[in-house]
Amino acid sequence: MNKNLLSVTALLCALAVASAQENGKTDPTLQGTTTATTENIRSLSLTDCVQIGLEHNLDIKINRFQPMLSKYDYSMAFGAYDPTLTVGYTHSDSKNPGSTETGTTYITTNSEIYGDNANAGLNFLTPLGSTVGFQGSYSRSGYSSGVYNRDNSQFNGSGRISITQPLLKNAWIDSTRMNIKVSRNTLHSSELTYQYNLMTTINQIEIAYYNLIGAREDITAGEQNLSLSEEFLKETLKKVELGSLIELDSKDAESQVASSKSALIALKQSYKTAANNLRKLLSDDFSQWQDTDFDLTDELSSIATLPSRADSWYKGLTLRPDLLQMKVDLENRDISIKYSFNQLFPQLDVIGTYGHAGAGWADGEEPFRQVGEGTYPNYSIGSQLSVPIGTITARNTYKRRKAEKEQSILQLKQKEQNVMVEIDNAINSVNSSLEAITSTREARQYAEQAYEAGKIRLEHGKATSFEVLQLQTTLFQNRLSEIKALVNYNINLANLRYTEGATLENYNIEVVYE
Repeated sequence: MNKNLLSVTALLCALAVASAQENGKTDPTLQGTTTATTENIRSLSLTDCVQIGLEHNLDIKINRFQPMLSKYDYSMAFGAYDPTLTVGYTHSDSKNPGSTETGTTYITTNSEIYGDNANAGLNFLTPLGSTVGFQGSYSRSGYSSGVYNRDNSQFNGSGRISITQPLLKNAWIDSTRMNIKVSRNTLHSSELTYQYNLMTTINQIEIAYYNLIGAREDITAGEQNLSLSEEFLKETLKKVELGSLIELDSKDAESQVASSKSALIALKQSYKTAANNLRKLLSDDFSQWQDTDFDLTDELSSIATLPSRADSWYKGLTLRPDLLQMKVDLENRDISIKYSFNQLFPQLDVIGTYGHAGAGWADGEEPFRQVGEGTYPNYSIGSQLSVPIGTITARNTYKRRKAEKEQSILQLKQKEQNVMVEIDNAINSVNSSLEAITSTREARQYAEQAYEAGKIRLEHGKATSFEVLQLQTTLFQNRLSEIKALVNYNINLANLRYTEGATLENYNIEVVYE
């Protein structure tokens, strides 16, 4: 507000106090803006409210989980590289009964065939698409007879490494590598979503804060209007007693007082609603704030701000999280196309193995020694080709992914155009509301002058009480219009920053993800 309005406000408040003291009482429905005590009043700047909202706003708390969940998904995508350990053990034993051939000396005695086999393997996938395996085995087998009663145990051991490497299909990208890259981009996209949610909540806090200031100023204007009405009624009653005015003039003045009280009650109700809107945005427990009133320390700014369309467009196209998300989606489209293209090729794998073997009779340590020394090496190398008969699914999947990317490019272009239009509209709103401040301020000043002139004309019998009361109503409405213009201007500036994607930058907020 300008100095003229402030001076008039102070004068009218003084008149209201004097009137209340002289009458000895005040209407209880018009006492104060809330029922809060001094202890329940919190002095808050807009920056304070934003800070409190960042810590306690439920929307922010809820949306904070999404990057965390996406981070878990990204980490899980690497699970495909987890090694698989396989361990097995088998024991076998077979006893065979003996037999005797009658009339001969041919005799077979009972025998036993036994064996133990242990094996272990470790298999895993590498980031190059290779499948690598380490296998080891150790076995004992033997035969014993009742005749000879001797142990024929043989021990065998082996160790081997095997590698299967794709050369065509799944060579430069497979499903695991695709999922990892897409999950990484999804994580970045969820972070951008969280930033956008932060911006949205902060913008809501700004709007609620400015609306509450406006509601407070409206009450001040309503109290001034009521004070004027009561003062006019007081003067009218004196003039009726002196006979300079008729009884009907006092009825008009009494009606004006009643209307002013009714308007003030409505303004106070609007204030309570605006206060609840701000409380809701600042709190994760509304009951702790419901009896708290606000002493808002910021003022409604009327300083002319003329934004540059080119600068605002640049900010919007580089800072808007929703626009950056679409660019991340385009990266995912490229990854999907690369994978789909690779799936068009035949499966050609190079397969190689290399290992050592060992054996020993009645000596369980000999196989380990031979395997360790590489006494009996073995290897194999070869290839395997798998050609699908018909690639309808793969070819059409590839074509679909390319079409989806072209569609996404057009959607991105459309989004950029929409952002530019939104920014242009926001700039126009700022400029229009700035002009509205000037026009409503002038209207209020002229209404003040007209009201004072009307009172002078009334004193000289050149105007009626009804005409003066009409001028007072016009003055009251013009004051409310000026306040509304100031509120709109500040909200439009906040909306412009939001449309540019510069809300976090304005408060020097840097989002750090754990």
